[in-house]
Amino acid sequence: MNQKHKKISDVLRDNTSAPAIKSPVFQKWAVAVAVSSIIALLFSTNISLISRSYKAGDIAVMDVTASRDVFEQGIDIKKGEIVIRAGDRVTEDAAKKLKAVADVSHGREFLISAIGLFLFSLILFYAAYVFSAKNIRKFASSPKDILLMGVVLTAILLIVRLSLFVAKSVATAFPVIPSYVYLYILPVAAGPMLVRLFLNSETAMVFAAVISLISGVFLEGNLGLASYFFIGGIVAAKEVRHATQRATITRAGLMLGGINVITIISLITLNGNWSLKEDAFAILLGFTGGQITAVMVTGVAPIFEILFGYTTNIRHLELARMDHPLLKELAMHAPGTYHHSVIIGSMVELASEAINANPLLAKVSAYYHDIGKAKNPLYFIENMRGENRHDSLTPDISAQILVSHVGEGVELARKYRLGDEITEIIQQHHGTSLISYFYQKAKETETYAHKIDEKDFRYPGPKPKNKEAGLVMLADAVEAASKTIPEPTPAKIHTMVRKIINRIFTDGQLDECDLTLKDLHAIAESFNRALIGMFHQRIEYPEDIYREGVVEDFDTKPAEGEGGSEGSQGHGQGDVKRFGVP
Repeated sequence: MNQKHKKISDVLRDNTSAPAIKSPVFQKWAVAVAVSSIIALLFSTNISLISRSYKAGDIAVMDVTASRDVFEQGIDIKKGEIVIRAGDRVTEDAAKKLKAVADVSHGREFLISAIGLFLFSLILFYAAYVFSAKNIRKFASSPKDILLMGVVLTAILLIVRLSLFVAKSVATAFPVIPSYVYLYILPVAAGPMLVRLFLNSETAMVFAAVISLISGVFLEGNLGLASYFFIGGIVAAKEVRHATQRATITRAGLMLGGINVITIISLITLNGNWSLKEDAFAILLGFTGGQITAVMVTGVAPIFEILFGYTTNIRHLELARMDHPLLKELAMHAPGTYHHSVIIGSMVELASEAINANPLLAKVSAYYHDIGKAKNPLYFIENMRGENRHDSLTPDISAQILVSHVGEGVELARKYRLGDEITEIIQQHHGTSLISYFYQKAKETETYAHKIDEKDFRYPGPKPKNKEAGLVMLADAVEAASKTIPEPTPAKIHTMVRKIINRIFTDGQLDECDLTLKDLHAIAESFNRALIGMFHQRIEYPEDIYREGVVEDFDTKPAEGEGGSEGSQGHGQGDVKRFGVP
C-alpha cells in the first residue's frame, strides 16, 4: 500500500515503527497529552484578546475588563476596571489601553491558565480511562479507539470554542437574548453518536460524560449546559444503535431535538426564571441543534470510516449485497464455498440475536470469511468435483494450502476495504485450531512419524476476540461437519452441534472472546434450529438416540481438505459435560 494512502489504523499497526512508539500505553498517553494540549490552547486564550486588533474608530463588540493592574507609559488601569463597553466607539486613547490590557493578559496569566487546563484535562482523561478499562467490560480501549475518541473530542471542542465567541458577539449585538441561550444549538451530541456508530454503547456513555463535563466547565462553568449535553448525548447514542440506514441518523436527530426541548423546559422550570421571548428562542435552538447534529454525523461518518478503517452497520448493509465484486468472484470461482458462506451467514445471524451480538456484522463477516479460497478453490472439499488434489500432496503441503486461505482472505479484505472489523474476523475465524485430518494423516505416515510437530498443522491465529468472530468460527465448523452426518436426524444434529462446540471450547479457541457458557447453550440451540430447517426435507424423526447418558456415535470426521474446522481431537463425552450439557 502506498504510504500516502495509509489509514490511521494502518499506521498504528505498522511494524516499521520504533518499539516505544508501537507500545499501546505510549500511544494512549500520546493521544491524551495531545488532546489536553489542544484544549489548553483553545480555552486558555481570553476572548477579550480580540481587543489587540482594535483601532481608533472601531466599535467594541463586548465589554473589556482589566484582569490585573496595568502601569506603563502614562497608562494607569486598575484591576477590574472597564476599559471599554460594548457598542462604544474606540478612541485613540482607548485603543492604547486595550492594547496594554491585551499585552499584559497574554503573558503570565495565559501560561498559568494553559497549565491549569492541561492538567485538568489530563487528570479527567486518566480517571475516566482507568475506571472504564477496569470496570466496564466492553469499553473500547485499543490505541485506535482512543485516537478516534481523541479526534472526535478535539473537533467538537473546537466547534464549542468558536461557538462561544460567536454567541458572545451576537449577544452583544442583540442584548435581548443572553449569550448562553445560543449555545443550546451546539452539536455536542454528535460526539457520542459517532462513538456509538463505530464502537459500542458503553464507550459512548463514558465519552458523553467526559465531553459534557469539559464543555460545561469551559462554557463558564454552566452546569445546566453540561447536563443538557450529557442527556442529549446519551439519547442520541442510543438512537443510532445498530443503525442500518442513513435515515436512522435523521430519526435520531428528531429524537434528539425533542429531548433537547424537554431538557430545556426542565431547566427553565428548575431555575424559575420565565421569559417568553428568551425561552421560546431557547426551545427553537434546542430542536434545531438536534437536526444540525444529525446532518453533521451523516456527513462526517464516512470520513471517519475511511481514516480509521471502521465500518458502520450502514456500511455492513452495503457489503451484504450479493452483487459485491468479491462475492461475485467467490460465486464464480468457488461456488461451494459461496454456498457454505451464505448458510453460515444465516446461522450466525440467528445466533447473534440470541446472545445480543451484532447480527449484521456477524452475517456480513460470514459472507466474506472464506474469500481467500477463491485463489485456489479446487483444493477445498466443497469445490471439488471428482479428483482430490490433496492425494498427490504431502500432508504438510496440504496443511499449508489450507492455512494460506486465511492470509489471502485478509489481503483481499484490505484491497476491497471491507473494514478492520470484518478483516479481523477473517483472520480469526480459525483461531489456532488444529487441521486434524492432515495431522493424523502425517502421523500415520512412517516417513513423517519422527518429525511431526503439531504447530505445523495449526492455523496461526489469533483466536477470536469478540462474539461475532467466535460465532463465525463455531458456525464454520458446525456447518462443515453437518455435511458428513449420514441420514441426518434432529437427534444426530443436536449431538453433532454439541460435540463440535465442545471441541472448540476445550481446545481454548474461545478463551479470548466474551462468549459465556450461557451464550454457548443459546448458540447451540440456534444452530440446531437452522440445520434442522435445512435438512427438514429428508429428516425422519426416530426415537431418541440418547440412552442412559451415552450418546450414539456417528461419523463426524471432516472431509478431506477441511479438517481444520473441527478443532483438536481427543475430546468425547467429557467435552459435553464441560460444556454443561448432561
